[in-house]
Amino acid sequence: MTTSSKKRKIIKDKKFMQWVVNSCPCYVCNLEGQLNFHQIQFHHLQGIHRIGAMIRDDSTGIPICYAHHQELTFKFGERKFWERIGIDPLHYAQELYNEYQQEHIHDTKKTNTSTS
Repeated sequence: MTTSSKKRKIIKDKKFMQWVVNSCPCYVCNLEGQLNFHQIQFHHLQGIHRIGAMIRDDSTGIPICYAHHQELTFKFGERKFWERIGIDPLHYAQELYNEYQQEHIHDTKKTNTSTS
């Protein structure tokens, strides 16, 4: 039995985490039609099946307010929380990381051309 599974590179990017927390509202509040920029935390998505200690990938994180983070962590758990809302937050996390990369690449190119 051969298993051909490609391991995805784990991304660690503190600047991305800071960008998310400083510039994005709570994902859940935003879905509910409210803009909440208060006490935003960076939540690493755990996936559907969490087995043991997981290495956290910064590219799969979302902004979430303190109240929703507490609810997700202590009241429902990852899977039940997102099932209750009826969404897959991984798509949003990927969009955020792609947006950050585009801005970061654009800013890097702008800085490199102005210093040349």
